Amino acid sequence: MAIKNVSIVYPNKFGGGIACLAVHVLTGHLNKYSDISANAYFIENYSKIKNNDAILITLQYENDYFNVVKIVKELKAQNPNAIFIAGGPCAISNPLTIQEFFDAFVVGEIEGTDTMYQLINGNFEIPGVYVPKNYNNEKIKRIYPKKLGIDDYPIAQVTHESGAYGKAYLLEIGRGCIRNCKFCMAKCIYAPPRYRKIEDLKYLVDEGLKNTDADKVSLIAPSVSDYKYVLDLCAHISEKNVLISPSSLRADTITDELLDFLNLKTLTIAPEAGSEVLRKKIDKGVTEENILNAVDIAKTHGISTVKLYYMVGFPDESEDDIEEIINLTKKIKDNVRKVDVSINPMVPKPHTPFEDFEFDMDSKTKIKYIEKSLRKIKVSVDFEKFNSMVAQTVLARGGSELSKVLNESRNTIELIKNVDLDNYINKIEEKPWDFIEI
Repeated sequence: MAIKNVSIVYPNKFGGGIACLAVHVLTGHLNKYSDISANAYFIENYSKIKNNDAILITLQYENDYFNVVKIVKELKAQNPNAIFIAGGPCAISNPLTIQEFFDAFVVGEIEGTDTMYQLINGNFEIPGVYVPKNYNNEKIKRIYPKKLGIDDYPIAQVTHESGAYGKAYLLEIGRGCIRNCKFCMAKCIYAPPRYRKIEDLKYLVDEGLKNTDADKVSLIAPSVSDYKYVLDLCAHISEKNVLISPSSLRADTITDELLDFLNLKTLTIAPEAGSEVLRKKIDKGVTEENILNAVDIAKTHGISTVKLYYMVGFPDESEDDIEEIINLTKKIKDNVRKVDVSINPMVPKPHTPFEDFEFDMDSKTKIKYIEKSLRKIKVSVDFEKFNSMVAQTVLARGGSELSKVLNESRNTIELIKNVDLDNYINKIEEKPWDFIEI
């Protein structure tokens, strides 16, 4: 029996890739087949891939596309007979902008299917797969496993101290989100949300820690604290004498009991907007009282640092809304020793309620104003480079014409120069990604 050699590439640094559950899921899933040998690679070592039968690249972030183009060009020369396949959230939301570089895109989730096996063996005529060369204007229906079980879960995971979560076993509690934030693509492309059974999660903890070199369990979900049995799960993990690290918490679900288990040094919460009015408009569902209460609870647990995530550039945003970001941050700073703020423009993503809204080019000025104001009270503010967020908007909302532009653009600056920006950042009428049926 001929063994097919398959490489899974995370198109960025090892630290982020080793903390990406998709890399572990794909590697474990494919190595269950006796005629497939699959290995994971990252930006530091992908050039070692030679004479493979298939190369899989997970598209987690649009700004990784510049790396993706470079990687694919190099690997096509070293692997002339390989099939190039893309998957991940960006492939689900809008594969058009990078379609020139792949033979097929997996639109959805692979658990419980043989989709990857079929593609690796050259069968492209299967549901939930977008094949640019064979496309005939039909709708591509997303692959959606209704239940998340344990059969396709990666029990044995590779860990490393340099990983984004440290030396952690990744435990996905659920996928999708029960909340309705209008800016969130993950909520939309993974809907309706699914949580794993508490019995399954306890089993995965037990077996995972037996087979993985980890000193921590990282709980993965858009909102970990929304899980009905999170306290029961944390109690079970605590018995294993490992740390527990949540990927995200909502301010309105933080309790003394939960923080007793988490042993956090920093409380990270995302108000998104400073004003109550704007949080209601974007359906964030968190009040100022929730936020300040979460900070108070954190203080009683010895947590003296709070990290806040905000966005600017929402539809109908006013000057008062910008001032309220500053005011809310000041209230929190009055209560804790250290406050760090991360603030970026809202990118209107496909399949979200904000998908056709304009990208706010005044966001840069707003961010600089907030940074200057908060610096006076010794609050540090970080943000992405503005051109990076503009490019993200272009890549998220473009059509197939962008594949050729990407081929000629080595970075965000070149991409922005090579397009008519107004076509991508203004309010749009035609949505190229509408052929994807979420």
